[in-house]
Amino acid sequence: MLLVNSFRPFRKINDFQYDLVARNRRTVSNVLVRCGLLDSSCSIGRGQKTDISISMSNIPIMHQTWSKIVWCHWPVDPSQVAAILPEGLEPDLYEGEAWVGLIPFSMQNLRLPGPFRILTKLLRVSNFGEVNVRTYVRGPDGHTGVWFCTLDSDDWLAVTTANIAFGLPYRYATTHFEETNETMNWSVQRRVDLAKAELVVRKTGESSRDAEPGLEEFLVERYSLYTLRRGKLFRGQLKHAKWQVARASLEHVVTETVNKAGFSVSSEAHVLIGDPVEVTVYPLTRVRPLRPT
Repeated sequence: MLLVNSFRPFRKINDFQYDLVARNRRTVSNVLVRCGLLDSSCSIGRGQKTDISISMSNIPIMHQTWSKIVWCHWPVDPSQVAAILPEGLEPDLYEGEAWVGLIPFSMQNLRLPGPFRILTKLLRVSNFGEVNVRTYVRGPDGHTGVWFCTLDSDDWLAVTTANIAFGLPYRYATTHFEETNETMNWSVQRRVDLAKAELVVRKTGESSRDAEPGLEEFLVERYSLYTLRRGKLFRGQLKHAKWQVARASLEHVVTETVNKAGFSVSSEAHVLIGDPVEVTVYPLTRVRPLRPT
């Protein structure tokens, strides 16, 4: 509670800035068009009433590089996923099965756009490890996306900011990564509940390629997430090139963080590794159900 209270002044500043932009959204959109940061088709004309969350949703708020990624997935009964989802979301299934993933990767060169990039350097939050537990969902807006059960990271400021600003369930943890010509080894241990996850995967030597249509695309080609913020459902968008992946085999795994998220996994895992990608992150937008036609 003390940590949350200490960030209330920042929330007030954020709300003030949001209201200021909302009141001057026409001017802001025109300036962004002139600066080349927004397409002219997205500008707000005189007398046009536009939800600021929509008009600003295609302006990047962050850039980052994801590398050293491993996708380790297991099929689970859809009821396991449904049990942990908030109202409005339902499991996204592939051939009748839900999937849960243990996904470690390295977050590198995280930076804010334009002149705000210097703030990232000053705060020293540009590089850190992350190990997340995730599943796949359909929202009331008709879209599909990722639902993060937990995201474990070794950067305290990144964890706190993501919790406060985006409502994402980040946890402060210690991550470790080692790579050889044959293997990739990831481990994480949370600071609070001491839950662990470990992955040792062996490379097959397969050349990187596009994800195959079907299950591989279902698991890795995801460009949106859902999150609860102040009790309301939001969707976040991101953009990057298609993943270049290769098969790998699982040699060792510890799934305490997966089990803590409410899942029981026992069958053989589906494992892929991927090349680095440059990622652009966009603002959260409020999710509203589709209107009946």
